Amino acid sequence: MISEIAIFEASETNIDLSKSDSPFKATLEQHLKTVLTFDGAQAVYYGQVIQKPHIIIVFVNWDHIDSHVKATQSAKFPAHESSFRSNLVKDDGPGTVFHVPFKENMLDALQPKTPSGTIGDTEIVFAHFQPSPLPQASKDAILESFSHVEPFVERHGGLTGYRNGWAVESLSTPLLEKADEGKGKCDVYVNLTGWDKMETHLKFMETQDFKDNQHWFMGVEGLRDAEIVHARFYQV
Repeated sequence: MISEIAIFEASETNIDLSKSDSPFKATLEQHLKTVLTFDGAQAVYYGQVIQKPHIIIVFVNWDHIDSHVKATQSAKFPAHESSFRSNLVKDDGPGTVFHVPFKENMLDALQPKTPSGTIGDTEIVFAHFQPSPLPQASKDAILESFSHVEPFVERHGGLTGYRNGWAVESLSTPLLEKADEGKGKCDVYVNLTGWDKMETHLKFMETQDFKDNQHWFMGVEGLRDAEIVHARFYQV
């Protein structure tokens, strides 16, 4: 399995995807249901960035990357893409599409479902590394450093799980704003952490434990910068 991650700025302002009667939400779901009709598409999730509510993130789980490539080459894709862009995407806003080979289906585990609906919020980290492409040995060393983060985070509770991986493509960053092409491409590490609610994560970041251990992430060699946000995702 591989996950396509699509990030774009919504064509409308003041949208709220938590409201079931949102017209934008209905139009978005209608278009994402079309994605599920393509061969190899397993599941689709979408969410609104809490800190940047005009930014939408869509995850599409595919059998493999070739499944997505073949979908974009199919006869029905041009009309789907044109309608998606004209109805949902701001013309001059930020936008990018890339792929991450998460080992497991991420959002089902990170945001458990209850009879009353999905609970929890997902912390999303896009960490940008240069030079790109990084040697595999460098990526392994970075992941080893990051592995020290999980134990001290887990001590504080409120977690529902982790998923992480490297983007297949080298990317221009930032991803949630207009990319600065002058800074060159980056290798991007994506980390998803499920919390029972965003406030739990924010309180954890105020603890001494966090301050004493954040060097395992922020001090790693090759890290240029990082984007850290939260979103609640919904499955189509």
